[in-house]
Amino acid sequence: MNEKSILEMVLPDPVLSAFELPLRARFYPFGFPLDLATNSAHVIQAAEEGWGRFVQQFDEAPARMDLGVAPSSSTQLPPQSIFRSREHLLFFVADAENFMVCDFKQNFGFGWTTELVAADHGQIRYRFLTAAGLTLIEQQYGASLHCGLVVRNGCGVALMGDSFAGKSTLSYACARAGWTFVSDDGVLLVRNRADRYAMGDPYAIRLRDDAGRLFPELQDRLPFKRPNGKIGLEIFTSELPIQSTPGCSIDHLVFLNRNEPGPSRIRRYPKDEALEWCQRYVTFGTQEVREAQFRCYERLLSAGIWEMRYSDLDDAIGCLERLVDSDRG
Repeated sequence: MNEKSILEMVLPDPVLSAFELPLRARFYPFGFPLDLATNSAHVIQAAEEGWGRFVQQFDEAPARMDLGVAPSSSTQLPPQSIFRSREHLLFFVADAENFMVCDFKQNFGFGWTTELVAADHGQIRYRFLTAAGLTLIEQQYGASLHCGLVVRNGCGVALMGDSFAGKSTLSYACARAGWTFVSDDGVLLVRNRADRYAMGDPYAIRLRDDAGRLFPELQDRLPFKRPNGKIGLEIFTSELPIQSTPGCSIDHLVFLNRNEPGPSRIRRYPKDEALEWCQRYVTFGTQEVREAQFRCYERLLSAGIWEMRYSDLDDAIGCLERLVDSDRG
């Protein structure tokens, strides 16, 4: 008897393709439906913590995600995940027991993780649920933009820049000054619209560990090590004295440069450089999807595109307010 026959006698379902995942829930990350199936209450709870505040904004076919949880003798959380993609497939793996696979053509992802990882809601949410769920939604319906997003008098301003450019800090500072908060570090441009509409996560904000030095109301907040390894604060916006909204149209792109001394000042930023900056985040997916995302970024070129040099937050807010108010004549 060959090895395959022996295995099939011992395990009728050797690859666990029919393993029962009885717990099911629907969530609406960034307003799009996603159906989650699992055998672990921890997975449902972690998803609820991250996505439970979102409500449906779009009537689209739901993304589907199956995540099985299995016992393991491992006592260590897995190391940083490795991502690999080709055409419509994306695979990310931490180790042999903790991985996810996404099929963009089927709008479906599945994976396995251990009970130890599932019980750590921050880890399971950041490294598996968010990574897979938002990627599926983006590939079907959106284009990611690495920015903060705030609104003043109906005018949306995207605060652009790499990590540590000050997007989150300035987004929160604007919200404290009466602006409406949409997101601090990333939005999803909606592809099937002709305008520049973007959805964010207005329910939580992530700030550096020294935020209490800038914002007195955060002095008692204790920083912690987030699942991405960064030390900082993660705060639900419902606990803060600010207004928020899940999405808005982007009227201005403002690239941040906070390394310049002197008063805040704003100037035009080259459109070709802005487009190149946006497109560098399109690194996987089919050619058809990439082209659709490129077209989404090209629509942003009809917005105002600026660079703001600043060092003082209050001065920067005043500069942005003058920019927005000048639009309204």
